[in-house]
Amino acid sequence: MVEPSFYPDSEASIPQQPIKKQAPDFEAFNRISKNVNNVAANLRILEERYSTLRNKSQVSEQSMISMEKDIRADIRLLTDDLVDLKRDLSDIKDKLRLISGEIGNLVKKEDFKVVERYVDMWQPMNFVTRNELNKLIGSNKGKEN
Repeated sequence: MVEPSFYPDSEASIPQQPIKKQAPDFEAFNRISKNVNNVAANLRILEERYSTLRNKSQVSEQSMISMEKDIRADIRLLTDDLVDLKRDLSDIKDKLRLISGEIGNLVKKEDFKVVERYVDMWQPMNFVTRNELNKLIGSNKGKEN
């Protein structure tokens, strides 16, 4: 059970203290007013800083988004250029294979020298063409008549 002294039956058992009327303390009021003003000023400064930081953050995010778009476009261009270079390189390789295959069909220097010796020996510049031969035969027939 609960002790009955914890719950008094009447208000008379509570000792009443006389309430004194105090004169307003203007110094305390001024100090509190200054403290409230300082807190309000600091709060405004913090709000301005927060606003500035938020604006800077938004600008940074927009810059990053813009930069990301530019970088993606550059990467796309570089990728396209790389594909073109690979295609060109493949074409060059194919042409080099064709050229190397054709080189195998060329005349060797020794074979060319053999043909050159035969041409020098035959001296084809001294050969007579059909037209020249026909003219000679025609002119000889004219003289024999």
